[in-house]
Amino acid sequence: MRKEQIAEILAETLGWDKQKKSDWVIKFTAMKYDYVEGVYFPDTYLIPTDETPLEVAQRFINKFNEKFAPYADKFTAANIKWTTALKIASIIQRETADKADMPLIAGIIWNRLLKGMKLEIDATVQYVRDDQVHFKDDSCQDPESTARKNGLCYNPELLQPTAEYISEGIWWSSVKVADKQIDSPYNTYLYKGLPPHPIANPGIDAIDAVLNSTETECLFYLHDSNKQIHCAKTYEEHLVNIEKYLR
Repeated sequence: MRKEQIAEILAETLGWDKQKKSDWVIKFTAMKYDYVEGVYFPDTYLIPTDETPLEVAQRFINKFNEKFAPYADKFTAANIKWTTALKIASIIQRETADKADMPLIAGIIWNRLLKGMKLEIDATVQYVRDDQVHFKDDSCQDPESTARKNGLCYNPELLQPTAEYISEGIWWSSVKVADKQIDSPYNTYLYKGLPPHPIANPGIDAIDAVLNSTETECLFYLHDSNKQIHCAKTYEEHLVNIEKYLR
């Protein structure tokens, strides 16, 4: 889930009004991590109904710290920055709900990164496109602004989700051809490497997959209509899989 989806659940469960929901989404980032996403750990929580959005956010982050702690030294030993691990884990989380597929997807992502290939992953485009919602902010008029550099502006507006939009629950819809031309560092069809920040809040299975990825020669993958994964070593093989499983 992305932060706005968590807001929907919290608002319904805790009886938040639009202001509290908006506070969760817009005002509060992940404190010292300077991450909008990634450290709001998905789990079961017992939350007092009188907790403020900031207190709830801290509760999620504390859980992340607890769950991630056993992996910190392991990532260091593997020469993987924890921020890199979290970005990859967030992509894996969006690419499959089946934890059995996660190590393979992690292996393919690592392969493409190490070969200097663009990741070309729809979920990264969905993330930045879905930020482009309702209103602009003056901070986007400066090309050197933090908002512009972090991919939160487009043509050249900063478009933040409003409470009204959040309530519609419109997230992660299919990517269109035009979406792949959105000029943002989150767009892995245009830019090599990982996005600036995580695109979702991954669970422990996705985090584990980054560390324990499958060794594979595959560089491409897709899911068929039954959500079965099929990978390919070459683009030509990938095209065959597209014809076989998606047409």
